[in-house]
Amino acid sequence: MENFLLNIKNEVQKYAETISQIIQMDVEIMDSNFIRVAGTGILKKKVGISMNDESHIYKNVLETGKETIILEPKKDSRCLNCPTINTCKEQLEVSTPIFLGNKVIGVIGIICFTNSQKLNFIKKKDKYLLFLKQISEFISSQAYLYLEASTTQSKKDFLNTILNKIEDGVIIYNNDLEVIYINEVAQNLFETTLTKEVIFIENLKDTFLEKQEFSLIYNNKKIKVLGTEFQFSSFEKAIIFREKKALHNSILQILNSTTGTLVKDFIFYSDSMKKLYDRIDKISKNPSTVLITGESGTGKEIVARTIHMNSNRVNNPFIAVNCGAIPDTLLESEFFGYVKGSFTGADPRGKIGKFELANGGTLFLDEIGDMPLYMQIKLLRVIQERKIIRIGSNQLIDIDVRIIAATNQNLEKLVELGEFRKDLYYRLNVVPLEVPPLRARPADIFIFAEHFAEKYATLFNKRFFNISTEVLKIFENYSWPGNVRELENTIEYMINLMDEKGILLPIHLPQKFLAVENNFKFENKTLKNMEIEMISALLKKYGNSTENKKQIAQILGIGIATLYRKIEQYNIKH
Repeated sequence: MENFLLNIKNEVQKYAETISQIIQMDVEIMDSNFIRVAGTGILKKKVGISMNDESHIYKNVLETGKETIILEPKKDSRCLNCPTINTCKEQLEVSTPIFLGNKVIGVIGIICFTNSQKLNFIKKKDKYLLFLKQISEFISSQAYLYLEASTTQSKKDFLNTILNKIEDGVIIYNNDLEVIYINEVAQNLFETTLTKEVIFIENLKDTFLEKQEFSLIYNNKKIKVLGTEFQFSSFEKAIIFREKKALHNSILQILNSTTGTLVKDFIFYSDSMKKLYDRIDKISKNPSTVLITGESGTGKEIVARTIHMNSNRVNNPFIAVNCGAIPDTLLESEFFGYVKGSFTGADPRGKIGKFELANGGTLFLDEIGDMPLYMQIKLLRVIQERKIIRIGSNQLIDIDVRIIAATNQNLEKLVELGEFRKDLYYRLNVVPLEVPPLRARPADIFIFAEHFAEKYATLFNKRFFNISTEVLKIFENYSWPGNVRELENTIEYMINLMDEKGILLPIHLPQKFLAVENNFKFENKTLKNMEIEMISALLKKYGNSTENKKQIAQILGIGIATLYRKIEQYNIKH
């Protein structure tokens, strides 16, 4: 009996991987003989090896039978006598006992190696501790089943309890794709508690945050998710997932709570924008001047506002000035203001300039490359001296303003041509940030399209349900010369044309998209022709049996009766 965990090590390993998948941390399980029976991540290579020299805390758990949480390894008094204290790289450790009757027969260890993992665990501690306790009980149950050769029904009962406690959707299905278990999260997403129905799972060959993207069709509802699919037993598979949109919103909330206030339109999926945000987070708290470059429409002002909102100046003004939109004759008065009676036509009360308005906060100089040379000289002096003089006055005014400049032009080239001052360029380019064009970050197209679709559907009081796969593929093949601004305008146009079904289709696209060279040619096709081609292609791919047609109807999002009617109406050969 002492080695019973080794006798069921395959099952124990599955539970370790299940914990790791859900909690997103490394897991190890040790038996009462100090043997590592299961492990995930970097610990998986050490399965089967004695932990006698590295099980300082686990030994105490075996002796006392009490759950232990070490929030500060190395500093905790319980770690002082650990032989590996000087080489320990752990950020947090949780040890949960496994009982067989009244005897402790093993320990589940959850280990954080990064600070982000630690923060996530602390945030959800109560849920995770309950989950670990239930997993411990589940392993205990498996021990009894092994020893007593009883049925596996209790396994499903325990699993049902556990999987309804977590935030992820879980679906277990057999080799015929029939759902045999669906937890409450997935039930809510698909609006059904039914099992025995067929689920269609398409691997979309894309990943985000090390999660695979899938398209799930169940109960006539299609949802894009991110998750993991794995073999649960010889005849059962499971998929653990979160809805793609919900996961993105969750990421924004985490960024919002850990790094400051986030500008609501600063959204992304791509690695390049994640790196840009990380850099913004690092430089926001400092007063250094920032130069943002990027094509028109990429969102340079959003980046500037994000810097301001994450800075110590968040409670002070953010003043934006488009240097290319103000006539040269008015630039100086706009920037520095003037006293009353300064010149003919001036406001008799005088005027406060943009620098004074932004005092204590941030001044965003958009299209800085369009600023005339004479004004560049004055701007350089203000940046150097941190003082201004209103027009018509001799009084120096101290200002404390952070400068963020932006341009879609090549300032180095303008310097070479003598159209932009070199000394000002170097003053502005203290912290350079480049916003990549939309075509260079296709992973962001989906989330922007969804974001704008929801925005304009709400504005126009329309019901938005989904963007068709065909439209998304056209978007991916388009070059987006106008970047995010062009995408927003495109989605606004499409929402205007969208019908009550709430699905954006190729027929809703502006005319220019129909000329894009891709696999979808819609120029001379009616909706009827498109339906005929789509149904014919699916019949050819899946077959024409009754079961095949049920599958095709689910893919198209229509009832089986509607599919039969269209086949007969259009005289489609099958």
